[in-house]
Amino acid sequence: MDKTLCLECFRNFAPMTLSHRFWIFALAAAGIILFVVAGTAAYIWFGLTPEKAAAVASICQQHAIVLLCVFLVLCLIFWAASDLVYSNYIKPVKKISGEVAMIYASNPSLRIPVNGNHDIQALARSINTFADTFETLNNTIARQVVDARKETEQERNLLAAIMGELPQGIIICNISGRILLYNSLAKKIFTRTMDLKKTEQFMGLGRSIFHLLDKDLIAHAMEEIQVQLATGQNSAGSFFITTVSTHCLISVETIPVLDRNNCMTGFILAFQDISQDISKYQTIQKHLARFHQSLDDKTIGEENFHTLSDAILDSFLSRLPLTRLDPAQFFFQVQKLTGHLHDIRINVYNSAHNELILADTYSLTRAFVFLFQTLAGLTHRTEFDLAASKSHDRIRCDITWEDAPLEMAQLEAIRQMRINALPEFESVLTLNNARFGILASHETKSAHITVSIRTTTAPALPKKHRTPVMAGSRPEFYDFDLFRTRAQNTNLLDTRLTDITYTVFDTETTGLNPDGGDEIISMGAVRIVNNRILFEDVFEELVDPRRDIPMASYRIHGINHEMVAEKDPIEKVLPRFRQFVADTVLVGHNIAFDMKMIARKEKTTRIRFPNPILDTLLLSAVLHPVHEQHDLENIARRLGINIIGRHTALGDAISTAQIFIKLIPILNSNGILTLGDAIAVSKKSYYARLKY
Repeated sequence: MDKTLCLECFRNFAPMTLSHRFWIFALAAAGIILFVVAGTAAYIWFGLTPEKAAAVASICQQHAIVLLCVFLVLCLIFWAASDLVYSNYIKPVKKISGEVAMIYASNPSLRIPVNGNHDIQALARSINTFADTFETLNNTIARQVVDARKETEQERNLLAAIMGELPQGIIICNISGRILLYNSLAKKIFTRTMDLKKTEQFMGLGRSIFHLLDKDLIAHAMEEIQVQLATGQNSAGSFFITTVSTHCLISVETIPVLDRNNCMTGFILAFQDISQDISKYQTIQKHLARFHQSLDDKTIGEENFHTLSDAILDSFLSRLPLTRLDPAQFFFQVQKLTGHLHDIRINVYNSAHNELILADTYSLTRAFVFLFQTLAGLTHRTEFDLAASKSHDRIRCDITWEDAPLEMAQLEAIRQMRINALPEFESVLTLNNARFGILASHETKSAHITVSIRTTTAPALPKKHRTPVMAGSRPEFYDFDLFRTRAQNTNLLDTRLTDITYTVFDTETTGLNPDGGDEIISMGAVRIVNNRILFEDVFEELVDPRRDIPMASYRIHGINHEMVAEKDPIEKVLPRFRQFVADTVLVGHNIAFDMKMIARKEKTTRIRFPNPILDTLLLSAVLHPVHEQHDLENIARRLGINIIGRHTALGDAISTAQIFIKLIPILNSNGILTLGDAIAVSKKSYYARLKY
């Protein structure tokens, strides 16, 4: 249904606030006049003799109706004169003041209607003449800017095309993890298994990278880079391996972006999908396992099997970004993390000196921490022994504990357990040239397990990190200026309106009575980042209301039962919508209605939207109190916006976003600079009293 109908009804009963001050002044003037007249009459009355007073009273009684009519006529004349003054002098001046601000800040093509008295008409003509000049200058400057940017735009398009064809996925983030740039391959890696008709996972400018990758992985990479920078290394970077929500395995290189003072202002993530390589290895590993079982001579056969297995493993893992590690430092890191995170004591006995292992630092460390955490949960012990010794071409880690042997099946189950953002435990060990073993201390129980890690004598494959990108430098071809945006204030209410990320949304419903059983049948939203509408980052879904759609509603939005019959109910759509609007300020037109429709589903979905809210209806009413019409069409007309797709959720959301972008400079020119300022003035509008 059209929310404008609600506004029309509300406006008919809304108090006349637009001319409060004038009418208060007029009534005060009338009261003073009446007081003076009444005081004069009282003075004369008390000066009359009893006979004269009786005569005057008699005359008043005889002509009471005439006197009352004269008084009413005088009141009517006073009201008409006041309204004439207000309509021809006060209101036009107020209207001109508001529209001049719109011409300057948002809509140079707007012209002031030539109405009112002669002086007001002359003023309007003069302002329109200046507006013509201003628009001409504005258009001239705009054309010059466009011409100046043509060459830059061509270089930008060329760079975008090159990035789109890179064999690696690229994401550039600022220091707080907000995405500033990404290419098509990166989006494909993170969204390849998405149903194109759903919006369950979102990737876009201004969104947090931590919604896509585990925050601990990035933090670990940042720590490594900071250490490298602190030690003066020329090439700083970090590698790690992880799975993404699409269940593919990726290798990630993290490259710092530095300012002129060598401080990090952001980072670049370069992704490569290695799922196919791992899949091939797992297939070969299965064949090797069958070969292993078929060998007759167990001793010689097992030795030959492991030799062949290691050779094949080396050939497949050679492409992975593994690091040469000192076992002593590695065990110290495991000991430190296990104690800090889980309060578990690890007694390390290391006799494998002067050896090196080749592994992925993050994943192998997390695998050991996970192993001790799991053992502690199963045994209820908080102390374990880890004895490391050299065994052929491996470092064997014997892990033991006292008095609480575990069932063999429990220990075997650890192999298939998943480690947070990483694959299964055994898969992580395989990627790091490590094996998991169980030594039985009883027939069915054990308190002794082993993890053997291959040592390396050959130098590690050269892991040459890319040279850190200098944000202050200007490459010959282009400078994105990606890192000049202000860091968002920790207190969102104190953040400037131009620095906030917004989600502008709208709904279509079966009717206008949320408490009477009306339901949402469509939701549409678009994001605003850096004061720019991202038309490619939208949310649009039809919703099955599980009830009939009245013909009156269908005539407005054109959505019928057949269109929503196979769609998800609101209980499935709202979680996706919450993910889409995460960490943004919600904006809508008459948004109180939309939020009421959503709030009704809190009990069934257990989903709340704590996001701050702004309403273009309230902002328009505050900025342009002289105008009586604040529906979407009239606001758009005043601001010079052409509405397309009216009465569709996404179409109305885009129109509202365009209106909001135009309102921001007008808000700023009125001293409304921050989110807190905008919320505070919105509450002063009489439309803020509108309830559903």
